[in-house]
Parts: sequence; structure tokens; C-alpha cells
Amino acid sequence: MPLPLAEVLADHWPDFARRHASRLAAAHYRAVRAVLQCRTPAKGGHVYRCVHCSKNHFAYHSCNHRSCPECGALDQQRWCARQEARLLPGLDYFLLTFTIPDTLRALCKQHPAQLYDLLLRESAAALQDLAHTKLGGRLGFTGVLHTWGRQMQHHPHVHLIVPAVAFHPATRTLRCPKQERFLIHEIPLAARFRNRLEMALKARHPEIHARLSTETRAVFAEHRKWRVNCRHAGRGHGAIRYLARYVFKTALSKGRLLGYEPDGRIRLSYQDSTTKRWGVVRLNPDTFLKRFLTHVLPKGFVRVRHFGWLSGAARKTRLLIRALLCGQLDEPAPKLPETPKPCCPDCGAPMIRIAELAPLRFKRGPPP
Repeated sequence: MPLPLAEVLADHWPDFARRHASRLAAAHYRAVRAVLQCRTPAKGGHVYRCVHCSKNHFAYHSCNHRSCPECGALDQQRWCARQEARLLPGLDYFLLTFTIPDTLRALCKQHPAQLYDLLLRESAAALQDLAHTKLGGRLGFTGVLHTWGRQMQHHPHVHLIVPAVAFHPATRTLRCPKQERFLIHEIPLAARFRNRLEMALKARHPEIHARLSTETRAVFAEHRKWRVNCRHAGRGHGAIRYLARYVFKTALSKGRLLGYEPDGRIRLSYQDSTTKRWGVVRLNPDTFLKRFLTHVLPKGFVRVRHFGWLSGAARKTRLLIRALLCGQLDEPAPKLPETPKPCCPDCGAPMIRIAELAPLRFKRGPPP
């Protein structure tokens, strides 16, 4: 039987918050409060009555917080459908992954809002720089920030889904790579990303750059520790479905908590990246909560961004590219999933809503 995250928080969060109050941010308290209140009377909901057995059932609202493993399934399917509708037919897609050296991960923990923003911006800008030089045009792509590894360890990196076509705005022509199943060289792209990140950190956040240690400064000169992986992703459907699983969720997905060990440690399942086999890692509650809170993003941070001619402001250019490639004048309508209708958990018959439950209102004050 999987262990709910809310149960772990109810057992260990009060003591953890008292011991680590100086290191916790307001976003951490909001995330924990949302998970604890998810699908409870605190969020409000509706009362349904079965048309067959006449039983009443309560359906409480979800918290819709991106750190909650119980929420986001329907939003994930809708986002995936919208992105697949924007795919260009007959075009190769690539999945690029930008990673940073281990030394800089501690800096990302200390300044997540600033550093994560720079990771997204400068990885996109580095790709555009090389695309302008090598392809003679401007790319359009989608970037997604990930902050975790398979065992919930801190591992910030950026994924970019890139169609293999560049647009030249002056001549209004398309430029494709000369080699099949190849987009761009990884080594110069990693070097450009490293240089842009250092310059952006120095220009936009000089107070952070001034406090860097000697070891951290030396990382920017070690080109071997900066890596970019570029993989052919077919027609793009597989890459979008892969990233969609993490767009509206965080490091912990539903069902991965397997329970407690006799000594009190928490059993967390994970899939090995090499063998693709599932294993179990055992973490004490304090370590587990630290890893979970590491991936709570600052309030309002946008982790999914569209760049180039895939941005929201470049719709006319995007439609022009589609017309030049395949003669389509508009994007096809996405096949959005329908909201499931409520059914009785006892007999499976449809239910009708008979009442609405208001959410509980709490007085403002310091977090518990």
C-alpha cells in the first residue's frame, strides 16, 4: 500500500519545522500547507448523490499545488495535448539537456529564484547564438526546468525541445541542418552556455557573484564539467509526453512512497537510469523532507517557457513557418481530454451535485 505524502508530513513536519525554522522560506510553508489540506474539508468541495443507491458522497477540492503528487493529472494531459497540436508535421525534433557542475548546485539552493531564471534564459540564449552562426536563422523551442534526480537529490538541469528548422526573418526562409538526425555540436554549445551564465550572473546579480568562493569561480574555467546532451527525439511526441509528466508535478510522483521500515526510515522507489530497473532507497524522515523541500520553487516562478518563434508573441511567425513547411494556414485544434463525470464509488452509477461546501477560512498569522 503506497504511503501518502500528507501522512509523512503530518507525522514529521511539526518537529522538522521547529528544528529548521531559520532555513525555511514562505514557499516551503505554503507547499506543506497545501499538501496537508488537499482533498480535505479545509479546501471545500461538493456533495453528490447517487441516482441509483441514493447515497451521499463528499468530494473535496484539490490544492492544485505543483508540489502535491496527488494533483495535476488533468492539467498535464491538457498541456500535452496543446503542445502536440503545435508540432510541425514531417520535422525532426531534438531534446537538449543542459547541466551544471556539482559545485554550482549549492549556489542554486541559496538563490533559487535568481539562478534558476538564469539557467533557463542563458541555455536558450546560448542555443540561439549557435543557431544563428551555424544555421543562419532563429530557432523556436520550449524549455522546462527540472531540479531533481531519480532519488529526489538536488540536480538542477534544463530540457529544451527543439524542432530542426531555423527561420531567417529578413528573407522569410527556412534553414534546416545539413546532416540528418543532427542539430548542433554539443561541446561549443556547452562552452557558450558556461560563458553566458557567468557573464549574466556578474551583470544581473553582482552581489551574488561577489560572494562566490574561489572554488566556485574556478568552475567557470573548467570546460569539462559543463555538459550538454543532444538527442534525436523523432517527431517530438515522445519528448513532449516525457516532459509533460513533470510540468505540473514536482520530484515526487504518486505511489513512489512505499511505506516505513521497522527503524522508521521511509522507502522511496526509483528507476535506475542505466538498467531501467526499479529499486528502493531508504531515507530517514529528516533527509526525505529536506530533499522534498529542495524542489519547492519560489512563488510565481515559471518553469516552462517558450522561446524564439514558439513564444506567445510570435504566433504570426509560427503560422508562417507552418505554411512554408506543409501548407497549413493554422494549427490544428488540440484534442483536450474531457473532465470525468462523477460516479458512485459503491455501485458505479452517475451522481448529481446537491450541495456545495465552502472552504475553511483561517486567520492570518505566522505559520505553525
